[in-house]
Amino acid sequence: MRKRQKDAILISFFKEKEKYEKLAEYIISLIWDDPSAPKESLHTIKYRIKEKARLIEKIDEENKRPENKAATITKKNYKEKIDDLLGIRLICLRLSDIDRVKTYLELLADEKILRFIREPDHKRSFILPVDPGKIIPEGLELRYSGYSSIHYQAELGENSGAGDELKGLQIEFQLRTILEEAWGEIDHKYRYMFSRSGDELPDYIHTGFYSLSAYLQAAALQAEHLCRQAEAYRLFKTRKVKSKVVEGLVQETTPPSFPALLKMTFGFKPTVRTLTYLEKRFVESGYTGLPQNIFKKIFTNKRLVEFKTIFIEVLNDEPFENKSKKNIDVINAINFVLSIETQGERVAKEGLKSVLRRKKKRSRC
Repeated sequence: MRKRQKDAILISFFKEKEKYEKLAEYIISLIWDDPSAPKESLHTIKYRIKEKARLIEKIDEENKRPENKAATITKKNYKEKIDDLLGIRLICLRLSDIDRVKTYLELLADEKILRFIREPDHKRSFILPVDPGKIIPEGLELRYSGYSSIHYQAELGENSGAGDELKGLQIEFQLRTILEEAWGEIDHKYRYMFSRSGDELPDYIHTGFYSLSAYLQAAALQAEHLCRQAEAYRLFKTRKVKSKVVEGLVQETTPPSFPALLKMTFGFKPTVRTLTYLEKRFVESGYTGLPQNIFKKIFTNKRLVEFKTIFIEVLNDEPFENKSKKNIDVINAINFVLSIETQGERVAKEGLKSVLRRKKKRSRC
């Protein structure tokens, strides 16, 4: 590529970098601020914007491909052709967390908060072909499986609530476990970068990195197994010591479903993501039984009025009115009531005020 063309792309890219940074911060805030996000499954979220040297290098590589000769990458199309200008990495603690985060991203796409440009791409996944929690059978060959990550190509959807300047910019989501991240960082710095700079490493060093990958794959499976054992033990203790059973009343007519009851209460039908989160919260709070029966028992009109009063006092706005925020308002309302049940009214009110103040502060940034 000629210097003039490179300069034109770089000048354009420098002007766009601030938008990509805003987009990354928007996505990260969206996830951390969303009560229904599987934050217990996320260890870290971080992002990187492609460096200028690597951008030009990648454009040169793509332009040299025979299949791309008719569609050379230029200043006009580089943002579409180079689809990883912004990478957001979602790092999970354990293997099963990957599926929870994948489900969450797919629910965001169903609600048109995100739009997938491409289906998830499993980059020769680090994960072994053994069900998490099961003992590794004898004779299973733990071999290096290559670059490890699950990638989504996406952009903001029509219901994201973000500014128009951020829409149309591509995001590459990368899902991996913390052990995969550890291996990837070490491999990138001490093997990939050395090789890319032209320093050929001897075979025994490559083999050592492959072996390290195999050890970490086995460690990931063992970690999953131990986590499941810990969860099972905690669930057993919780149910034994703190079990609240909500008895369903016998009725001649069929009671309304949970979604229908929420619609009657709040004036709209919450999303699948919200319903899934609320059912999980009831279980975490020690309740068993139908979610609609639990809701009817704890969510009184008095408590709804209390929630609205605090909401208006802190935010000077009505809850359940903003289309892009009303599901979060429902989650905050029910979390407020659950907090009253488990921690008392005073703590619940102060907790809600704290949540809403943080929300108000972020909205000003």
